[in-house]
Amino acid sequence: MGKDVIHSDVELFLTGHIRARLAAIAADGASPHSALADGVFVSDRFPDPRRSKAVVVRDDGGPTTGLNTRETTVGITVLAGDDPTNGTEVSSLALLVQAIVAGSAAVEAGNPVAVVRSTAGPFKVREDSGQPRRYFTADLGLTGQAFTA
Repeated sequence: MGKDVIHSDVELFLTGHIRARLAAIAADGASPHSALADGVFVSDRFPDPRRSKAVVVRDDGGPTTGLNTRETTVGITVLAGDDPTNGTEVSSLALLVQAIVAGSAAVEAGNPVAVVRSTAGPFKVREDSGQPRRYFTADLGLTGQAFTA
């Protein structure tokens, strides 16, 4: 007994964290990003039917690195707007979400993110629907919680 560790669902944490931060930004009328952050669908699944703005988080996993730590890479897809030749709105939203993820490490209850090691992107990705799409990754160091049976 005593060395059992369970790791949190990082997709669940990040979707809730991103959703809460975007809602706070949208509610702040003084923020230059309030309109951009308003009405964004955030999940670990693509919305059906399609939404005008969506963020989809996917945990690609990684190795356990210590008694209560592990690494993971998350992939984040951002969709926004309707004009596939423009993409200004989706680029701005992807950069905003990337900043939220990059700042997610904290010592607080329920937050498994101990460190954000790096982010890459956002990259332009062709979307079959024609909706502008961006994708970025983040490499995270996570901490687990001790548990007893």
